[in-house]
Amino acid sequence: MFTDTPDPILAQLTDTGRTSFARMTLGEISFTLDGFAVGRGGYNSTNPVHITPIVGSVTALDDQFFPILGTTKAVESTERPHQSTIVANCRLAKDEAVSALGELGLWATIIYSAVNPSEVGTKILLAVSHFPIVTKTLKQAILYRVIIQF
Repeated sequence: MFTDTPDPILAQLTDTGRTSFARMTLGEISFTLDGFAVGRGGYNSTNPVHITPIVGSVTALDDQFFPILGTTKAVESTERPHQSTIVANCRLAKDEAVSALGELGLWATIIYSAVNPSEVGTKILLAVSHFPIVTKTLKQAILYRVIIQF
C-alpha cells in the first residue's frame, strides 16, 4: 500500500538526448536548453509511491500538466561544474503546477547542424525523470536540479 518505501527518483537521457549529446561532442550539432515541463505521469496510479519505467524512445511526457502541452517553462539557471556536466535548475513558483506531480522533462532546440541544416529549430526531449507522487500546493515553490553527465 501507500506505506511502502517510496521508489528512488529515476532520471535518464532519452534516446534522442543520448544521440544529441554524442553528436554535440563530435561537433555535428549545437543545441540550447529551452526549458522544462512537469506532469501527472511517472508514478503508479494504484500505488503512487512507486514509479513507472522510463522508455528511452519517449518523445513527450506521459501526462504533461504544466505548462500547457507543446510549451515549456524556462530553466531558471544552468551550471557547468565540469566539461561533461550540465545542471539545469528548474523552478516551479508558488502558484504554478498545483497538482500531483510525478514526471519532469527537459527540452532543447537544435541551433546548428553541420550535417543537416534542416534540423535547426527542431525541439527535442533530452531527458526525463519519474518520481513518486509529489503533491504541490498553492503556496509551495519547488526547485528541481536536473544533472546531466555525458
